[in-house]
Amino acid sequence: MEEDTPVQTPVEPPRLAPPPPRIGFSNGLAVRVALVTATLGLLGSMLLGQVPGLQVLAILCPMASGFLAVHLYVRRSGERLSLAGGAHLGWLSGVFGFLITVVLFTIFALLLATPEFADAVRQQAMRNKPEIAQAIREFQTPEGIVKALASSFLLLTALPTFGGTIGAKLLYRGMRRD
Repeated sequence: MEEDTPVQTPVEPPRLAPPPPRIGFSNGLAVRVALVTATLGLLGSMLLGQVPGLQVLAILCPMASGFLAVHLYVRRSGERLSLAGGAHLGWLSGVFGFLITVVLFTIFALLLATPEFADAVRQQAMRNKPEIAQAIREFQTPEGIVKALASSFLLLTALPTFGGTIGAKLLYRGMRRD
């Protein structure tokens, strides 16, 4: 009599989860989150900048946008971000904030090219804040435009990068990292 030998099935190695997508322009979720948080950061800055006594807080809005970007990304993806990932996501938010600012600067510059608009803005600024009239005169020169854009780029990318790094460090510390 023959004994039945059990048929052995080959054991498959455990499947490894694919690595999470890198934070960058090719990561759709990161791009959407960065665009939303950049918009919120700029709106917050513009609104707080108009409230007497709260202008100092306006500078914190870009930093908060980087922090918020990390929060939203981690909640949506379930992935914990490293410090570098948080910084990169904050930087993406800053780049989008800068691009939105460039569009607004361009619209304002085109409007200032019309003498009627420039005179109306200058007269309004002279009545309320003479330093704004000086800034507008400076903004009408190529050097002034380059200076404004360079400082905007530095401010709008450095602060969200810092906020994203803080977010990656402080948020979800107890979350498992696979």
